[in-house]
Amino acid sequence: MKIEVIETRTEPTVKISSHGKEIIFHSKYDPIHEATVWATNATANIKDNMDIWVVGLSAGYHITALTTMKTTATINIIEFNEEYYNWFMSSSFYQVLSQKKNINILNFDSLSQSEKKNLFQTISSTNILIHKNGLDTMPVKYNNVKILLEDIKLQKDSITRQLNSMDENFQKNIQLKDAGIGKLKNSIKEKSMILVSAGPSLNKQVPLLKIISGNDNFVIGAVGTSLKTLLNNEIMPNFVMITDSQPTTMQQLPADLSSLKHIPLFYLSTAYHETTAIYNGPRKIIWQQGYVPAEKMASLKGDPIIQTGGSVATTLLDTMVFLGAHNIAVVGQDLAFTDGKSHATDSPYQININEQREDKKVINYYQNGYVYTAKNLNMYRTWFEQYANEHIDLRLYNCTEGGAFINNWEHIDLNEFYLKFKK
Repeated sequence: MKIEVIETRTEPTVKISSHGKEIIFHSKYDPIHEATVWATNATANIKDNMDIWVVGLSAGYHITALTTMKTTATINIIEFNEEYYNWFMSSSFYQVLSQKKNINILNFDSLSQSEKKNLFQTISSTNILIHKNGLDTMPVKYNNVKILLEDIKLQKDSITRQLNSMDENFQKNIQLKDAGIGKLKNSIKEKSMILVSAGPSLNKQVPLLKIISGNDNFVIGAVGTSLKTLLNNEIMPNFVMITDSQPTTMQQLPADLSSLKHIPLFYLSTAYHETTAIYNGPRKIIWQQGYVPAEKMASLKGDPIIQTGGSVATTLLDTMVFLGAHNIAVVGQDLAFTDGKSHATDSPYQININEQREDKKVINYYQNGYVYTAKNLNMYRTWFEQYANEHIDLRLYNCTEGGAFINNWEHIDLNEFYLKFKK
């Protein structure tokens, strides 16, 4: 790897050349302006009472900008490229940062295995700021970490784009004065749960789900996108969840709203407000992790803070665990385009997928081939895998019988799950 200092219109920056690829940190025209804009956007939705973690030293200008915006926060910088770390620490760029009292620079390679594990356990995904250049220079040996960080960055960028609509929805949703789920903790811990998503493989599970829905030993929780599929097959879920902040959630509800009067709705505090307002069944509001107004409201009301994971299904899983779930099966959780479809029949979002445009393949459910997926779906799959790894006390079953294989989950067919727990 070749490292050079190059001049720009304002201050010098760094150029790295490696394997025929050149990376110029920040900007070759005005690195100060780029770093300031990045820091402004990156800190728009972080917690003021927690440390800040930054991936990537780059030329250090983004760190300097952060220190002027967050004067009381401790800013920890993680550099994954040891060669660059060593160069930086002996450069004039470090001399500028060394004068700042609230920064701490870590060389990831120098940490022990236990320190690395503890590091990721203590970092809040809300206060981790990922600079693209920090990902660009990560060594191949950290590809798994890079994929994880790219997923987090994708999720955080999505939240930033939606922030205005989230704020509006939050303010209107709290005016409904719906209770949270605090009093429901462990309320259904004696029963097995089935999380129904709207992946294309849901179609094959409908007949058995109809039978299971009549057994009191099971609780069926459905994501909003699967609701029409279930209702059209006379399957009444025990509750349904909606999380998206966009008006498209209106399409998830049936034309006959009276059919919902006995189905509780769990909705994220930032879910689209008109959808929640017209829902005429029982409602419970969910306060999500990573959105500061929701976390404050949860603290005020004594309600739980629920992990979202970026999708309605990941949010529903953490909600189920709070309700006391110990045995959980997922169906319709394809996390891929099974048979070239995006969703199950009757889902408002079903479209045909041209597999040729997809450049991502993952191991399929049966582990005998591959299935096409998309970046966001793969991100959710990673979240499910990590969740299982962190909750080893749970018995998690993938009963989708299609789509992608989910590591750390037991893969059995839905009938086996039914026979195992029907009592």
